[in-house]
Amino acid sequence: MFDLLLHSELWLQIARGIPITIALTTLAMFFGLILGAGVAVLVNSDNRVLNWTGETFTFLFRAIPLLTLLYFLYYGLPNIGFIRQGPLWDVFFRYSFAIAVLGFSLNNAAYLAEVLRGGIKSVTQGQVEACKAVGMSEGMALRRVVLPIAFRNSVMTIGNELVATLKATSLASAIAVSDVLSNANSYGRIFSDNISPYIAAAVFYLIMVGLIDVALGAIRKRAAM
Repeated sequence: MFDLLLHSELWLQIARGIPITIALTTLAMFFGLILGAGVAVLVNSDNRVLNWTGETFTFLFRAIPLLTLLYFLYYGLPNIGFIRQGPLWDVFFRYSFAIAVLGFSLNNAAYLAEVLRGGIKSVTQGQVEACKAVGMSEGMALRRVVLPIAFRNSVMTIGNELVATLKATSLASAIAVSDVLSNANSYGRIFSDNISPYIAAAVFYLIMVGLIDVALGAIRKRAAM
């Protein structure tokens, strides 16, 4: 039953999906942080329209299951005429990896916006007043002081979201992205083995999550010094 685990080709085949998994995780976190920071600013705004816009975004993309979002983007958008015939079809929307990055980024942005909203609230009024005292505009204070402090105060929670995103990338196999799980699925179908490939895939996920945990532990120790 577990004979395939002794075959190096199994491990090599599944390992070929690691760069895709890492790239998807990295891009989803990068764009998710950028968009999430913008949404967090909207949510913390005193302007009711901006606040409502931010709140709606976070509710929408936290409420929609990630797999449902990926299916809509991958299978639903091609049925919309101006998307299928638009200029972005050939350079973006026709590629499953690009769709996965979009879906994960939107999902991450909603959760990271909540994280950063708390980080922004952790900035004291005294720090904000100090920015004004040295002549900073509201926008400059936000870019140079408020958001950097918010990121620093939220770094461990962002790290936890990174782990969650890495594990969630396995859902991308449902839209034909050749990640770790997709390669395990393919190998399992070829050899009619529904156990060994998934054990191998789980080992790779354990290693990647373990490396992230080590990095987060180092950050936590440094922050405590």
